[in-house]
Amino acid sequence: MKKFVKYAVISVLVLAGLAAAGLMVIVPEIPRDMLNYAKAKFQKPVPAEQNLTRLEAYNFVPGARLEDRITVIPPALLGNYKDCDKAPEYEAYAPTAADKALVMEYLGLLPELYRKTLEERCIGIFFVKNFKGNGVTSWVTDAKDNVFFHITLNPAGLTDDISTTLSGRENSCFIPQAPGRITVDAGTKYKGLLYSLFHETTHGVDYVSFFSIVWEYYNIPRKEEDYSQRMYITFYGLGGGPKLTFGKALLVYTGLSRSSFASLYGSMSWAEDLAELATMYMLTAKLGQPYRITVTGLEGGPFFLEPMRSPKVSARAAALMAELDSAGALDELEAKGKELDEKSAALRARLKELNATLEKAKKEKKTP
Repeated sequence: MKKFVKYAVISVLVLAGLAAAGLMVIVPEIPRDMLNYAKAKFQKPVPAEQNLTRLEAYNFVPGARLEDRITVIPPALLGNYKDCDKAPEYEAYAPTAADKALVMEYLGLLPELYRKTLEERCIGIFFVKNFKGNGVTSWVTDAKDNVFFHITLNPAGLTDDISTTLSGRENSCFIPQAPGRITVDAGTKYKGLLYSLFHETTHGVDYVSFFSIVWEYYNIPRKEEDYSQRMYITFYGLGGGPKLTFGKALLVYTGLSRSSFASLYGSMSWAEDLAELATMYMLTAKLGQPYRITVTGLEGGPFFLEPMRSPKVSARAAALMAELDSAGALDELEAKGKELDEKSAALRARLKELNATLEKAKKEKKTP
């Protein structure tokens, strides 16, 4: 199957509209802040400059240096994250010159395709203190339905090393039970920021068709790739989690070891599968760092897992990165991005027709 690169998923407003019309079955996950505002748009129209799904709501200057886009999160977006995550403790973090330099240093380790995507479509890189998780990438559209994105990161990654960051992520998947503990060894050369940046920027370079080999739908893998308890996986206390007792850890990681996923996080959806495969490949194969998971506190002694040493995982990751590093990837990115922008515009026009039909049906129903 031909592999291609695209900029983003279909406009979240289009997806939300199709859902409202009862026409959406299984679609990619809509970023949490985007979903909130997409729903709000159908209930009460707001000006584009106040709608966080629209580019007009941000002070984006096309062609501005990428380092100048590493700035303080807009107050409205911060408020939205607070509401969506029920997290009043979220605070804006103003990145220092040293913080920006570290971000740019780590971005410099990524393939050329990433740099081009970030320069053309990333409208901002923000930080939020006490953030639940390491980062989130959200999509916005301009007046012509071209898709852009912004990234929000946890500033803890600026000081914690990458092993601390990944260990914290894994432990958040399970209900604590002493003396159980999960430790991830990813070295100490890099900060947790490297993981967050690699993961989130990969969402910006959205690479869909490659994953039809493994995924039936966005969050449903093919039967041979699924494993026990996978559907109960959550992280950072989001989604009603943690839902798994620590006693399930061995069962879960054993299932992971038999799959072609790079991590538990990557087994949640094709989007996370992509981000984790690319991130862990760059961490291990390109930067020469370890990636070893150790589960302790269980009967029978510790359990060890090195996902990137699995032939299935490493083969998928290498094939993915070969595409991302290829000379033709940039041309395909531009062509596919244009194609998807056109499709998004067509879907938006159809959505307007559907909304008009729905409104007409409502009025006729109210008429005696």
